[in-house]
Formats: sequence, C-alpha cells, structure tokens
Amino acid sequence: MNEIVFQSPFGEWRIRSCAPPLDLAPFVESFWETRGTVGYGYEKLLPTGTVEFMINLGPSQAVLQCPTDKNPKTFRDAWIAGIQDVPMFTAPAHGNDTFVTHFVSASLRPEAVCELFGVDAIDTSGIVIDAEDMLGREIRSLRDRIGEATDTRLRFDALAKFLRTQRRLRARPVPFAAVWAMGRTLATHGNLRVDDLCSELGVSRKHLNTVYKSAAGLSPKMYARLARFRSVVDCLHGAEKPWVGIAADRGYFDQAHLIRDFKQFAGEAPNSFLENRGPDGESVNFAEVPD
Repeated sequence: MNEIVFQSPFGEWRIRSCAPPLDLAPFVESFWETRGTVGYGYEKLLPTGTVEFMINLGPSQAVLQCPTDKNPKTFRDAWIAGIQDVPMFTAPAHGNDTFVTHFVSASLRPEAVCELFGVDAIDTSGIVIDAEDMLGREIRSLRDRIGEATDTRLRFDALAKFLRTQRRLRARPVPFAAVWAMGRTLATHGNLRVDDLCSELGVSRKHLNTVYKSAAGLSPKMYARLARFRSVVDCLHGAEKPWVGIAADRGYFDQAHLIRDFKQFAGEAPNSFLENRGPDGESVNFAEVPD
C-alpha cells in the first residue's frame, strides 16, 4: 500500500493506492482512496488515459462543461468518468466552503469498460455517467459495504469483489487487434505511427480505427497524442531533468507541437500549467467559480 500526503492553500489530503489483484490486473491499473479536508471553488483535472470508477463517501460533486457552466450535472453516490481528451472540471455541489472529501476508486484501462461492464468505451468517452444508471441498484449496496469497511484494504476488497461480479455477469471480449494496438501505443509513448500499427497487425486503417474507437473510446491518433502527453506529465512528478528535456525524449520535436498538446489536454500552455498545478501534479484548483 502506497500513501502520499498533499498540502496546498486549498487544504490537505492523502491518497492511498495499491496494485489490483492478479485476476483484475488486465483491466484495473490501480485502486486508490483519497481523504482530506479541502475547500475550493472548482478544480481542473487532467485527462489520465484511464476510466475512473468513483465511489463517493463524501458530499455530492458537480461536473461542469466549463468553469462558467451554470447547469452542472451533480453526482452523489458513484459515477464512471470515461476516457477524456480535454480537461474535466469539477466542483463541490454545496459551494466553496471547506468540506471533508472521501473517494474510493478504481482506475480502469479503457478496454475494461467492455471487459467488466459490457459497454463499449466509445459510449462513455468524454462524459461522466451515474454508475447506478449503467450498473443498477447494486451500486447502492456497494457504496454501503465500502462505507462500512473499517480500513482501506477492506474497502479495496469490496470494490474488487464487485468488479469480479460485474465481469461474470456482463463481460464482452474486446478484439485482440484493439488491445494489442493500444498496448503498443502505450509502450512507445504514442510515437508509433498508425500505419505502422496497421502493418504489424495486417489490418486496414479503417478496421483498426473502428475497433480502436470501440475499445479505447478515442481514435488511434488521439489516443497516441494522449499517451505521449501523459508520458511527459508522469515524468514531471519529482523529475530532476528539465521538463523540456523530458518532452524531447518523449517525442516532442518542437515547442509548437508541445504547446498544441498541452492546450488540448491541460487547457493551457506548458509553462502556465507547471506554475499553476497543485501538489499532486494532476490538477489545478481555483478559489471561486468565475461569473
């Protein structure tokens, strides 16, 4: 079990995480739990390249289309945030007063949406779905079990048991070509051309695009861009090497290329993001929602 404590002007929180059991490892990247006391107007979250299955044990949260969204969608118990290709904005539904936050979550590989829940990743891409709408009233029982568990390990065990049950009841296999191509994209940090993927697999570009979108929720090209961006952001955590050097190592050949992707995925230029990001390196907090 890993634990990291974060402090910022907006509060203090800790994240505990661990690898999934071996039987769930092909579908789950990690289990994680965050608890803390925070206060902010809204938060910008970077795309992670994963699908987040969130069980909320704290107050309701709102998801905004943009910081000035006047009609955000509110989520209370649990939700599934599909793979994103732009930043996601969230806010405490009650306003910016200090509150206790508590989530228990599974970061899923995009293809796990189909392998565990029987839903194509493309049907969850770019959106957040109330988990009860997708998976039924069993979500309420899951939240109760997790809430009653006395420690983090037991909460992760309850979540793992639920995912195993969903897989047994709902699973649909993802085409091998899509899983293999996604793995190659990640292994090369998004620097393998789509035509090369097609050549290695012996399939047409049209066929790969179809199965890839179904499994990943994004086109091969967009998924590769996101993988390259994520490889840079992941290396920035505690990095000693200058970030421009990291970016060059990951396949960014000029500043315009890098800025384009940061504006797509972080919503701002690299220098601005590095100045504004929170201590977790994945979010930017703002004191108030703009008018």
